[in-house]
Amino acid sequence: MNEQRFARAALAVFKRFGARKATMEEIAAEAGVSKPTLYATFRNKDAALAGAIRFSQGALLGKVREDWKSTPGLGPKLDIFFEKLVISGFDMLHSAPDASAFENAVGDASSAAIIETREAEILALAEAMKDSAGLARNGLSPEAFARFTVNAAMNEKRQATHREDLVDFLETLKKCVLTVAG
Repeated sequence: MNEQRFARAALAVFKRFGARKATMEEIAAEAGVSKPTLYATFRNKDAALAGAIRFSQGALLGKVREDWKSTPGLGPKLDIFFEKLVISGFDMLHSAPDASAFENAVGDASSAAIIETREAEILALAEAMKDSAGLARNGLSPEAFARFTVNAAMNEKRQATHREDLVDFLETLKKCVLTVAG
């Protein structure tokens, strides 16, 4: 599928140069197509960034869901979620130029992609929490508590300056989630 191939190329270019410095010409070259061919799929750089966000986050969430199939218990599922979606995102933010565009977007299309992928993460975590007896006992829906958990984790990912601080925060968040959901 061209859109996935182009999104993969855009992701590579954005990681290499940053979202602000990358060009459609570089993305087209990475994909091995002409600029008009690329423009037929992504009308501008923001649309290409949106495609890269959807592709990368979708792939990561797919890996999380796959790993969850053989993982019993909410605690280990949280570990997988935090490692693949939060900690790996932190690592990317601190290794690529202008990687914050993946968190903060650069335009309407990339903003919409961030919202869309965040909602998918929340729904996935809510599914993992659906059988948690403690949520009902505490008057919480899995969706509401998943939203709280994901937002707390992602906000800390953006604010943390050291990986160790993020890991400590996520361990505390996990303990809180397990206490409430237990």
